[in-house]
Amino acid sequence: MILAGIWYILQQLKQGPQGNLDVSNQLYQNRQENEQLRQTIDQKLTQIQQNNDQQLERMRQTVEEKLESTIQSRLKQSMANVNQQLESVNKSLGEMQSLSQDVASLNKTLSGTKTRGIMGEVQLGNVIEDILTSAQYEREIPTIAGSSNRVEFAIKLPGEHQQTVWLPIDSKFPLDSYERIQTALDNSDREQVDKERKALAQQIRKFAQDINSKYIQPPQTTDFGIMFLPTENLYSEVVRNAQLVEELRKQENVIVTGPSTIAAILNALSVGFKTLTIEQNAQKISQTLGKFKAEFDSYTKTLTIAQKHLNDASKKLDQLSSTRTNAMDRILRDVEALDDES
Repeated sequence: MILAGIWYILQQLKQGPQGNLDVSNQLYQNRQENEQLRQTIDQKLTQIQQNNDQQLERMRQTVEEKLESTIQSRLKQSMANVNQQLESVNKSLGEMQSLSQDVASLNKTLSGTKTRGIMGEVQLGNVIEDILTSAQYEREIPTIAGSSNRVEFAIKLPGEHQQTVWLPIDSKFPLDSYERIQTALDNSDREQVDKERKALAQQIRKFAQDINSKYIQPPQTTDFGIMFLPTENLYSEVVRNAQLVEELRKQENVIVTGPSTIAAILNALSVGFKTLTIEQNAQKISQTLGKFKAEFDSYTKTLTIAQKHLNDASKKLDQLSSTRTNAMDRILRDVEALDDES
């Protein structure tokens, strides 16, 4: 439409003054049409903008509602998880406090030398009871005749002339010395570590001397005794000093053991007891078999005689059932012949 108006103006300009007047009229008319068009476009744009604003507002409200709902849901879930974790933390703290109290109580209990000795004896007793029978060991007995020193456990071993030979086992628990070594190791104090290890070796050596002097006296006992250390860590700390272990074995006749090594020794003894029982019973079994053989021979002879008598009786029965029966039949036939003649 605008192009057509422009084309019309150009044609009027070619026609001169009259054309100029027409052009002016036409321009005025075009301006009015353009103004109407502009107003129409403005109205449309205003309506489009209003529609867009309304749609954007609705979209904003929808997004805000969704976002708020999601945030609330996530926040509730997060709070629930936090509460659950806090409850778990509180429970763990309670357990840790209880464990701390138990550890403190255990440390207090183990602080006494007598209490530690009782614990070591109980642990040693549990190991022995699991492997040996009650008839194969004794508790708290003097292994040397006339002595008042009683060893914690003594294993019964067979000796000559059916005499019992005792193997003494005594538990020792130098926990204080071991803890001082660990403290020095934690502090990386090499000099203090060496010092505490020497003190532990001296204490172990004193224990071995007591076992030797109080519980070992062949032939009433074995020529060696056993020192039991209740924990593997303590046992490992002691046996790392190979020179000390060899010294105790040769000079004091004492073998140092831990929970695993004492179990191995007792298992070996248990197998030996079973083998010895079989050997001791083998002679009795042989004697019993000899008596059975004599009885069986007598039974065989008696059975042979009885069988012979049975054979003789069978022959006599055969004779009675054949020869004598035939003779009686002949006599009966003769009687029948006499009856017929009569």
